[in-house]
Amino acid sequence: MPNVKLESLQQGMIVTSDVRNLDNMLLIPAGCALTDRQINILNSWGIAEIQVEALGDPEDSADPLLLVPPETLEQMKGELRAAFWEPRDTGPVEEEVFNLVLRRRARQILERQPFHS
Repeated sequence: MPNVKLESLQQGMIVTSDVRNLDNMLLIPAGCALTDRQINILNSWGIAEIQVEALGDPEDSADPLLLVPPETLEQMKGELRAAFWEPRDTGPVEEEVFNLVLRRRARQILERQPFHS
């Protein structure tokens, strides 16, 4: 797993090992696809580089949510919200779990029926 410098990180890259600050507080869990917000958090904490999956085919490392058609993505979000969360119950942790489940579902859909952009 290559270490990638902060300035080279891109949205959608998959983190391969937990990213922690100097106090051992978890900033980003392994398996998470990076968002712009998380890259900004890494910058704020002074994290110089992290481990991400090897970059080969750009579609392999891309955020699966970017590869699913918008109408399919909205349908998936609606199904997950109906099954798990009420809007008043969401906080940062619940939002992160929701996004991880959403990405997992998107990968499953893409495996069964790849969409071409």
